[in-house]
Amino acid sequence: MKTIVISVLICLLSSAFQVVTAQRWVQVGKKGDWENTIDVVALNGHLYSIEANGTLFKTDKQGNYEQIGKKGEFDNVDVLIAMDGEIWTVEDGSLYRTNPETVSWKQVGKTGDWKETVAMVSMNSKLYSIETNGTLYQTAKNGTWEQVGGNGEFGDADMLESMGGYLWTVENGTLYRTNIRAMRWEQVGKKGDWENTVAMVGDQGFLWSVEKDGTLYKTDMNGNYEQVGERGLLKDVTMIVAMDGMLYVVEDGTLYRTKG
Repeated sequence: MKTIVISVLICLLSSAFQVVTAQRWVQVGKKGDWENTIDVVALNGHLYSIEANGTLFKTDKQGNYEQIGKKGEFDNVDVLIAMDGEIWTVEDGSLYRTNPETVSWKQVGKTGDWKETVAMVSMNSKLYSIETNGTLYQTAKNGTWEQVGGNGEFGDADMLESMGGYLWTVENGTLYRTNIRAMRWEQVGKKGDWENTVAMVGDQGFLWSVEKDGTLYKTDMNGNYEQVGERGLLKDVTMIVAMDGMLYVVEDGTLYRTKG
C-alpha cells in the first residue's frame, strides 16, 4: 500500500446559468516568496510548505514565515498530508509522521509499504490511499493498513478528496462519493460535469475546484455547483489549499487568499 498526494487546486462556485458575486483576493506576504514551493498543507492555523530543495517552512495568516528543521531535511518527500496536528509524508515509499513544533519525526509502518501509492487523503484520523492498480487502502496512525473494497475499484480515479465523512473522486470526468463504512459509492451531479477539472479541495461542506481555464467553482454535497468570481481568474494558479474558511492559492510564486 502506498502514497502520493494530489496537491489540491480549488475554485469557488460555478453555475451553468449565472455568475455569483466576484471573489476578492488579497496578497499575503511578499511577491515571489513562494516561487520555489512544490507542496503545501494547512495545519493548526498555519501553512506548511516544502521548497524544491526539500526545506520545510511554516507561514502564518499574515504571510510571515520561518524555516522549520534543517535545510533540505524533506528532500525525498513525495507526499505531504496534514492529519491530527502532525505532518505526514511519504518518502522513498515509506510513511513518516512529524511533530511540527519539535520537528521530530519517526517512521510509521514498514519500509516501502507506500511505494505504489498515487493519491492520499486523511479522514477521521486515518489515511486513505489509492495504489497504481486502483486499489484503495486505509492506514491507522500506527502504520497498520488494510485493503478497502475490491482490487482496482478506484482504477479510474483522477482526483481524491475527503469531506463530510465521504471519499470524493473524479473518474472519467464524473464526480462520485464513497461511504467507507458501507463501501457504497454513488454518482454526484451529472455525468461529465468534472471533465475539465484540474484540482479540488474540500472545506466546510463544499468542494472547491479549478477548471483548466482557471475558473473557480463551489459544489455542495448533492453536486449542485456555481461559478465563483470571474471566469479564468485563477489561470496562473499552481497550488490551492483551504484553511479556516479561506482559500489560499499560489500564483506566479506569490501567495494570495480570499477576502470576504
